[in-house]
Amino acid sequence: MKHITIALIILLALLSTNASASGETSLIRYSSLESDQQFEQLPLSTDIEMHVNSVVSRVNIKQTFKNNSAEWLEGVYQFPLPDDVAVDTLNMHIGQRIIEGEVQEKQQAERTYQQAKNNGQRASIVHQTRSNLFTTKLANIAPGESITIEIEFQSLVTVDATQFSMRMPLGITPRYEPSGKVREQSDNSQQLKPSTQSLPSEVSQFNQGIQPDRPVTIKVNLNPGFDLALLESPYHKTHIQQHGDNYQISLENPTQANRDFVLNWQPQLGQQPKVALFSEQHDKHNYHVLMMLPPTHTLVSENTQPREIIFVIDSSGSMSGESMEQAKAGLLFALNELGPQDTFNIIDFDHEARKLFPHAVMNSEQTRQSAVGFVNQLQADGGTEIAGAVQLALDKPNSEPLRQIVFLTDGSIGNESQIFELIEDKLGNNRLFTVGIGSAPNSYFMNKAANFGRGTYTYIGSINEVRSQLQNLFKKLRHPALTDLQLTGAKAASIDLQPKVLRDLYLGEPLFVSYRTQKDHAVSLKVSGKSDVYDWSSNIPVVVNGKDKGIAKLWARQKIASINSDFDLSYDNKRDQVLKTALDFQLVSDFTSLVAVDKTPARVREALKQQHLKNPLPKGFKGKHGYPQGGTMANLALLIGILSLLLAIVYHFSISRRRTYIRNKMSQ
Repeated sequence: MKHITIALIILLALLSTNASASGETSLIRYSSLESDQQFEQLPLSTDIEMHVNSVVSRVNIKQTFKNNSAEWLEGVYQFPLPDDVAVDTLNMHIGQRIIEGEVQEKQQAERTYQQAKNNGQRASIVHQTRSNLFTTKLANIAPGESITIEIEFQSLVTVDATQFSMRMPLGITPRYEPSGKVREQSDNSQQLKPSTQSLPSEVSQFNQGIQPDRPVTIKVNLNPGFDLALLESPYHKTHIQQHGDNYQISLENPTQANRDFVLNWQPQLGQQPKVALFSEQHDKHNYHVLMMLPPTHTLVSENTQPREIIFVIDSSGSMSGESMEQAKAGLLFALNELGPQDTFNIIDFDHEARKLFPHAVMNSEQTRQSAVGFVNQLQADGGTEIAGAVQLALDKPNSEPLRQIVFLTDGSIGNESQIFELIEDKLGNNRLFTVGIGSAPNSYFMNKAANFGRGTYTYIGSINEVRSQLQNLFKKLRHPALTDLQLTGAKAASIDLQPKVLRDLYLGEPLFVSYRTQKDHAVSLKVSGKSDVYDWSSNIPVVVNGKDKGIAKLWARQKIASINSDFDLSYDNKRDQVLKTALDFQLVSDFTSLVAVDKTPARVREALKQQHLKNPLPKGFKGKHGYPQGGTMANLALLIGILSLLLAIVYHFSISRRRTYIRNKMSQ
């Protein structure tokens, strides 16, 4: 019996120690081949071409897989895209042949792919796992063979005041997956919300610990529609050539896929367009994308209202390195931007959330000094349990004065939908502004959280941008928003507006809206809004049967986003609506995928091995082995394991000494 006890104690020690390791890797699981045989990492190169016309861009991405092994391989690769993209094209290049893909219902597409894979046919599939996160699978790559997967998508550029921007995500920050449930923080509530929208397990199977070679080339063909005062890529060295009104931008050298590519351009003084309208005729409708910049005086007020500002800073493990330094610098700068009539507080979070003060305090020299000391001692570790921080920040749903929440984070979580629902449920009269930190933040979460929070999203990609970007943000915070935005017309009933509810606009922000009207019908429309200082309205140009390509798909993509944001819809209702829209417009979505199959079998009898291609860690990331550090109970489990092992040793020696004592007594 005693031997069994010793064995159980030692087993507990081993299991506890093992739980530490497996718990750590459960956040982002390392992938492994399906056999014990190891292969050289499957090389992957990416070539990106962007064609930008005013505020609409068409992007082509070619991913080339090369099999340097002596085995037939299946490659699996996860990659980021902008969060508003309408992915509609998949081509598989095999030598001189091109196999065109088609959009199918997601499960059907997977069955098509698996059947082709098992039959030895070359096949590829593109799945969407998030609006900004996609997975490519490519089956039956022959030894020594290269196959290129080509995808295309449509998207819109970002406009803020006088700056136009386009961001192409290249890196993926490791995502933290909380332990299944989001618990309400209120002492009076024990409600549990199930984790229904977390990342699927296959998405976490990409090893980010060993840095692979992932060369990327980028070319941009830019037709801005006006003369430029500025054209730059702040994080990459580029070549720029001008040909009349057209600009061609390319990287000086291939870059690694560990830092997002950003291109900024600004018009010369007085040339910024106030209105841009694009239209396309498709089937029985006209589809439109409108960009309109309200005049600045509608949002400028001399009266500064007192505000309560809650700063929320992410100090979890994924923020380690440059991201933490940027966040701290940003928060220290923001504290100096507070007015004498403002109150403030700071919430810091990793695996738990903490307030600096029990409640918001008046801005004074003493309270700022306390805040500076608090910020300076912050270190990045622990899991990204963002729900607790959101609940603490939104604990006053109906507060006076105006309450603004500034959230500094990289957004490296896998349960975004839970947080969106939480923000929508708790927001009240609060306004939530997100500040994306790091070389590859989760822009899908940052943008969407700001939309649900009726605020804005600001991206800081370098510590050199902290001052300028936060100055711009605080300029917006100081001035009233343009609210109650509406699109009306004589035939308003025939207008299908996406999104259905237009979000508030802050100083320098344009209105972006997609809408659908009846074919051959000239509809006179007007857009209007209100602020504390001015009621604004403007007529919209009338365009019938336009010929701008891809506008219908942008409208459909926005409609899908609106459906997914409606938490009152049942899962089945949401699925049916998204599936119909995606199939009608041939788009990749939550419920549809692109699949391409070569009709001729290539592999007959040979075995097929699978390899998950690794993603590089984002530039500046210092997390241990690519994990958000401390995101599990690993340290506690390790401690338990060590203590249990020591207990087993002590118990063993105590039993041995007792037996020796008994034997000695019996021999006397």
